[in-house]
Amino acid sequence: SEAALQAGRRVDVLVKVDVGFHRCGVDPAQADVVDVIARIADLPGLRVRGLLSHAGHAYHATSDEALTAIVRDEARILRTLADSLAVRGVVIDELSVGSTPTARLIAESTGMTEMRPGNYVYFDRTQVALGSATMSDCALTVLSTVVSRHGDRVILDAGSKTLTSDLVAKAGHAGYGAIFTDLIRLDALDGTLLIERLSEEHATVRVQGTCALQPGDRVRILPNHSCPVSNLADQVMLVSGTHVIDTLAVTARGKNY
Repeated sequence: SEAALQAGRRVDVLVKVDVGFHRCGVDPAQADVVDVIARIADLPGLRVRGLLSHAGHAYHATSDEALTAIVRDEARILRTLADSLAVRGVVIDELSVGSTPTARLIAESTGMTEMRPGNYVYFDRTQVALGSATMSDCALTVLSTVVSRHGDRVILDAGSKTLTSDLVAKAGHAGYGAIFTDLIRLDALDGTLLIERLSEEHATVRVQGTCALQPGDRVRILPNHSCPVSNLADQVMLVSGTHVIDTLAVTARGKNY
């Protein structure tokens, strides 16, 4: 409020609401939550445009029914709070929800005005495990080169500085990414290769069957979590098959402040 006044501006703000993930946001169950938001709306230099939420607990849903319940509950909490604020004279124009696992169920979010599925542009192995996407839906892969081969151990040049150390918290999705030996078909997962360990610059892959990979060969890796992978890269190559169409700079790379 003070900064807006000093700048001679009026700033639109949205108040974050904790809808069950318990990370950030006002608690809608607190008796004074309407008073808190109303006080924010009264501050000079600010205009409360709406409410927003992130149902991060949707990542832990164990069924479609449980996921649907989270989506409906999120929308109900925001609508109820908006109605209570309207009684106090605080008009809520925006109800913004955001979570990739819940994006496909947006029709259940009655009354919402905005959906913010941040991972949706790329998808990743976690979203495949959650049922939010298929392998062929995923757009971001890491092109990696075999640098060494020792019997049933293959070493790739993509370590934690490339793939991150994120794992998938779902059974059947072990390792630090899914490997494709076919550089074009992203539905042809090689299930014989497991990225079992990462160092900063290298991935150690255990061969669990027959493998023809030799030093110099290339593979594609579907990351477990595309968001930090994107943040670790300076550029993204847009490709069709193996043909490079364009190169995009990751302009927000490293800008976490």
